[in-house]
Amino acid sequence: MTIDIIPFTDEQFAALTEEQILEIKSAQLEKNRLQRALTEAKLKEKHRLIDRGIFLSGTWAAYCEKLQKEYEQKIEALRDSLLFYLRFSTKQDAEENGKYTVKYELTVEERMAIVKQYYETNFQDATARFEAFKADKTAVVYLEDMYAPLYDYFLEASKKA
Repeated sequence: MTIDIIPFTDEQFAALTEEQILEIKSAQLEKNRLQRALTEAKLKEKHRLIDRGIFLSGTWAAYCEKLQKEYEQKIEALRDSLLFYLRFSTKQDAEENGKYTVKYELTVEERMAIVKQYYETNFQDATARFEAFKADKTAVVYLEDMYAPLYDYFLEASKKA
């Protein structure tokens, strides 16, 4: 099964508990179900419009746009719910970090800025910075879907050094 409900790296998935992985699987299955339902609804409406002889009237495009928007809203709600669950099911472990401030009430962008600043301030050598970040188990969970971009940022910086 491809997991695309949240853009986590393999390291982030490895840091999760079995219960958290099952929650992600459940959300992914729901996303897949919603996607199949969207495809079926579009196909059903297409055949209905063809039978009535009004398929080319623009009704089809408007209908598809409406369905797509509803689908995206449902997926966003599902994703937000999953990230909320993951954030607070791992909160206790992450608070034992001690390196940088761990505040889950901050937005994920604010959290990323705090973590990035910590590593850029405390590690002058780009390679050492990347290795320390890579070993940081708290960041894997704390940064959620912003972990991968920051990982790539530090990786690229270490290659240039």
